[in-house]
Amino acid sequence: MTDEMGQYELAIPDNVSMLDISAPGYNLVQKSVVKGGDVSLFRDVFLSDYDLETVVSSSRTVSDFSLSPSLSIDTDISNRLGGDVRTVTHSGNPAMGASMLIGGINSLHANAQPLIIVDGVYYDQQYGRETLHDGFINNMLANISVADIDKVTVLKNATSIYGTKGSNGVIIIDTKRSTSMATRIEVNAMAGVELLPKFMDMMNASEFRLYASELIGGTDTKQTSFKFLKEDPNYYYYNKYHNETNWSEYLYREALTQNYSISVQGGDEVADYNLSLGYVNGQGTPVCNSFSRLNLRFNTDIKLGEKVSTRFDVAYNNNTRNLRDDGVPEDFVSSTILSPGFLGYVKSPFLNPYRYDEKGNLTTFIEGADDFAEGLALNSSWANPVAINVYGEARNKNYHESSMFNISISPRYDISSKVYLQTLFNYSLSNVNERSFVPMTGVPTFYISGVGISYNNASNLTAKQESLFSDTKINWHDRFANHSINLTGGFRFTNDSYLSSHQEGHNTGNDKTPNLSQSLAFKTVGGEDDKWRSMAWYAVVDYNYLFKYFLEGAVSMESTSRFGSDVKSGLPLAGLRWGVFPSLQAGWLVSSESFFKGVRAIDFLKLSAGYDVSGNDDIDVTASHTVFSSSKFLDNSIGLSLKSIGNNTVKWETTRRINLGADIRAFNNRLGLNVSLFKSFTSDLLTLKSLPEISGEGFYWSNGGSLQNQGVNARLNMKLLATREWSWEAGFSLGHYHNVVTALPDGDFTTKLYGAEILTAVDHPVGVFYGYQTKGVFASTEEAETAGVYQLLPTGAREYFGAGDVEFVNRDDKLVIDDDDKTIIGDPNPDIYGNLFSSLSWRRLSFDLQWNYSLGNDIYNYLRSQLESGSNFFNQTTALNRRWIAEGQQTDIPRATFGDPMGNGRFSDRWIEDGSYLRLRRATLSYKLPVNSVWLQGITVWLAGNNLLTFTHYLGTDPESSLSNGVLYQGIDAGLVPQGRSVQVGLKLNL
Repeated sequence: MTDEMGQYELAIPDNVSMLDISAPGYNLVQKSVVKGGDVSLFRDVFLSDYDLETVVSSSRTVSDFSLSPSLSIDTDISNRLGGDVRTVTHSGNPAMGASMLIGGINSLHANAQPLIIVDGVYYDQQYGRETLHDGFINNMLANISVADIDKVTVLKNATSIYGTKGSNGVIIIDTKRSTSMATRIEVNAMAGVELLPKFMDMMNASEFRLYASELIGGTDTKQTSFKFLKEDPNYYYYNKYHNETNWSEYLYREALTQNYSISVQGGDEVADYNLSLGYVNGQGTPVCNSFSRLNLRFNTDIKLGEKVSTRFDVAYNNNTRNLRDDGVPEDFVSSTILSPGFLGYVKSPFLNPYRYDEKGNLTTFIEGADDFAEGLALNSSWANPVAINVYGEARNKNYHESSMFNISISPRYDISSKVYLQTLFNYSLSNVNERSFVPMTGVPTFYISGVGISYNNASNLTAKQESLFSDTKINWHDRFANHSINLTGGFRFTNDSYLSSHQEGHNTGNDKTPNLSQSLAFKTVGGEDDKWRSMAWYAVVDYNYLFKYFLEGAVSMESTSRFGSDVKSGLPLAGLRWGVFPSLQAGWLVSSESFFKGVRAIDFLKLSAGYDVSGNDDIDVTASHTVFSSSKFLDNSIGLSLKSIGNNTVKWETTRRINLGADIRAFNNRLGLNVSLFKSFTSDLLTLKSLPEISGEGFYWSNGGSLQNQGVNARLNMKLLATREWSWEAGFSLGHYHNVVTALPDGDFTTKLYGAEILTAVDHPVGVFYGYQTKGVFASTEEAETAGVYQLLPTGAREYFGAGDVEFVNRDDKLVIDDDDKTIIGDPNPDIYGNLFSSLSWRRLSFDLQWNYSLGNDIYNYLRSQLESGSNFFNQTTALNRRWIAEGQQTDIPRATFGDPMGNGRFSDRWIEDGSYLRLRRATLSYKLPVNSVWLQGITVWLAGNNLLTFTHYLGTDPESSLSNGVLYQGIDAGLVPQGRSVQVGLKLNL
């Protein structure tokens, strides 16, 4: 109690070194007893500086997503945890997800993405599962409404208790639970629009006509007359070939998004609950692309008796997508181009998506596939992208539906005040139904090598995954004298099954019968039937002395069905091989020491260090087993063939990590600095080893090789202004890693992806680009003859580079340009990455800015390599207007030649660009209305803008894009839909 002056005394026990001080509406402050002095509390508009529990591991938690317009939590992870998690958004289509890396790259061919845990349950991301549409990346996090999420924690080390799942870091997501017995209702509504994304600048009709006429001379055609070159207005086909079409106007739109949610929480002394319902409908900027979600979640905590309680959670969601292929295909040989976005680039601008009638009038009938290059090259006709959108639009044509059901029960028995027993049981069911249909109208026929002519095709994919998860633990906690201890031991069990079926057939007969049937030609079937299990024992002990010295030890022992039966390492027990993963973390609260009393500027200083071992077993579940699959021979007979050769000695990867950390609060808690240094060593890499060609198989899984990562994560928060009416907080986060391959079982190798060579080599980072260096373009014949360089034809004859050809760097004494001249030309790994933020408040008005940045990473611009190759009848960017055409011309663009006989467009540093960028990811203006009554406790209106500014030298459409989650795919830009500017307006009601 205070006296009449508001003063009071607080008796502090000898074993207390730190006080927790808080008040309603203010953030928690921890104050060292030995330092004394005044304490300033900051309003909860600022980020919280302290946690109730002192943590010695390297982790970070963010919460409060109430004003977030994101459709998937990965966007907010990027915005607010960008220095701790390197997050690269896949594309601009709604809720498409992101690639995430914690602590660098810890694997080559196995999954390198972090483990996701939702409400204590492992969340299988289904990485690597088959999809029908190019450019579509399955995002399981889209199953969770951001409005349902309470907090997200990134755990960067001390992950050994997660055994063979923890080496890539862990992201822990906790959904909302009831915090009040009084009934509270929260309503959120948001609507927004995304503007058209950035496009490449393409040639107009006259520019492309001139370019195409130049290419004809390089073909072996015997034709002497071409319809698209006739300039007579009275010519019958004149109107068809004399348009000025901007194809993007027909293929993109300003996209609308709606997001609604309502949650109700309450309860009594026996039970409390949190019930939420949400609906999202988000269009993509590409026409005929959209995403919708219906989600329901019910979390409750029930007290069954004095010592018995339970948690019971149920969640259901249903996602639907309207889809088309996206991006540039990797293979132009086995099928025709079906991506409307890419077709919008390559289609001739002198064509029109709609037909002309006999009188030369434009109609509303959709034009067929183009034929202006007919006879000039095989498979040189391209589809009308408008036809793909229009005739492929239906629920049974191009559609993706997924649903997920989760139910968890977690009973707890308090054996005593110091001991409790708790278990968690979870059942999850995920269903997927995806359909793809290629119409006949507007799409060219395509010859499939060795099979026949395809007029169109239809395919269907269905999949079901069932997961059982249990986690049983016993906990003992006690405090005696100056010692506190918390001991937990437990057992985890997972059982998963994945069953999928895929069917495809060609030549449906028309566009109104897309369903699969026995009458279709070239039918193929396939699927997967995977089952896997894992068991893990674990123990964790947390100890502190005087709340100044902290020690955390953990160990887990895990065995999974992915291991081979003859694994040599690990612990043999009960007929199984168990991987053993220990961890030890220590912390020292220096600011509580008596000798720190005189250091007035620093309010809080914690030092930490640790060492942990974790594993990674996320590979094909059949890696240790030889598998046969059904195959079709001569498109007629069905038989069994060897699909993969198993390796019964394959085991987990092992990552050993050392970390050092410092956590500082200074200048009366106005400045906060956190720095974490790490170095990791990964051994027994899960690699794909090649088999002799005579085996008929390409590879098998094995352990071999090693790599290292070292880096730093840092963040700085500054409270620049803190008055009764004004508050201003700003700061930044920074992430850096450097990885290097230290050993490989079969030596260095390259992987060919999207026309690029990705080098994996000892003493080099993972995923570097390997190709030719260039010095410009030979301006004259004399210049080319002086260089005297040539390439060898398959016959062994020399073919000399001439005027207008690219001058490639000759890296040896030979004048021939060949594989020996290749070198490392780019590195997709950034030097630094992270966030900048500012939060300014005045009374009830707040203005928040969130920036993302990445510096030093290179991008292979695969899209530009196709649109500036100058070798085919694709429309080209306006850069080709400065192509070499005359002797002595100084330019950086080589001559246009059909087929590119001199390899001017080969993989080289022409296509490698600096991918550095600084992006204003989100700006939010919010206002809390001065409303407070018995039933209405608050109204907040807000306005948000996303991707408003991007500063970059990158020539592509978006410096932030990720082709897939695979490690070797990072830094490849295949022209997926770029992220556009968007604006949202929202309303939040608290009842």
